[in-house]
Amino acid sequence: MRKHWQCVKTAALTTLLAAALSTTVYAGEWMQDNVGWWYQNDDGSYQMDGWFTDIDGKSYYFDQRGYMLSDTVTPDGAQVGPDGARVGGLRSLPSNKGDIYYGGLRQVLDSIPLYPESTGYTDLDAYLDYIFSQIFTADMDTHDKLKACYDYLITHTQYGYITYHGGSYHRAYDTLLMGVGVCDDYSAAFSVMARRIGVPMYTAGGSTHKSNGDFTPHAWCQLDYNGTTYIFDPQVEDVIAGGRGGSIMYIRFGGTTAQLADKYRYEMIMDDFSQPKKGNGESIIGWDSEKSVTEFLNQWNGMSEEDKIDLLWASYFK
Repeated sequence: MRKHWQCVKTAALTTLLAAALSTTVYAGEWMQDNVGWWYQNDDGSYQMDGWFTDIDGKSYYFDQRGYMLSDTVTPDGAQVGPDGARVGGLRSLPSNKGDIYYGGLRQVLDSIPLYPESTGYTDLDAYLDYIFSQIFTADMDTHDKLKACYDYLITHTQYGYITYHGGSYHRAYDTLLMGVGVCDDYSAAFSVMARRIGVPMYTAGGSTHKSNGDFTPHAWCQLDYNGTTYIFDPQVEDVIAGGRGGSIMYIRFGGTTAQLADKYRYEMIMDDFSQPKKGNGESIIGWDSEKSVTEFLNQWNGMSEEDKIDLLWASYFK
C-alpha cells in the first residue's frame, strides 16, 4: 500500500470530515411507561435479560421483562447508576465476528472494561478523535477499533527517524502528523490510540527476533489482562506486510507472550502511562484551541518539511 509522507491534502480531509460527521441512523429507540424504560428494536422486539450497549458506548442491563435496571447491582454483579448506565467502564459493542489470526482474541478484547483517556493535550486529543472519525464505524467492537488503529499506523507510517526526544505523547503526535517513525514511535502512537479508546495498552522494551536468527533492540506494545500479556507490534507487522506486497497478516496483533515466546525478549516497561499527564489541557505544538482540526491541517500542509520539524522540535522545550 502507498505510504504517505505528508498529511492528506486539505480537500480530501474536508471531504472525509464531512462524511465522518454525517449522522448514522440506528435502528431501535428508547421507550418509557409507568413501570420504567425499555429499548425497542426496529423489528418490534425489545432488549431483555442481559446487557445492551447503546450508540453512546454506555451499557445498560434489562431484566426478564425487558425493563432497564437502574441504581442497583445487576445479576452478574455489575453496578448501574441512576441513569441505568453501567458504572466502572464502558463495554464493547457486541460482535459475532470471528478472529483474524489468534483464536479467542476478539472475545478477550471485547470483554475489557473501557476507560477512555485524555492525553492531557487538547490538540493531540482532537487529532486522535479526528483520525477515529475516519477509521471507525458505529458497529465496531473493541477488537475492530484496535485493528483499525493498527491498520492506520501501518498504512500511513514509514520507517525513519523524526522524533529526537520527548515522551510518548510527543512521539505519538509526531508520528501521526509526519507519517514517519521507528519502533518506539509506532509503539507510542498505537498505545496512545488504544488508551484513547479505553484499552490500557503500554510500551515495552527489549529485543525481537530477526530473520537471520539474531535479536535486535526493539520496542513494542503490551496489554495485560486477566493474568495474560498480549503483544501488539505495528512496526514489525509493517515490515512483514512490506514483504508480502502490503498485505497485513496480523501475526503480531494480540499474540500472547507464550505464543510469541521465540520472537520477543522482554526487558522493561518503557511507559505504562501511570505518571501524571503534563499537558493539563494545553497544546503540544501551540495549536490554537479555537482552531478546528481541518484549519490546523490546512496550515500544517502549507508548511515546508523543515518548518514542520522546527515546530515539533520547539514543542519539546515548552
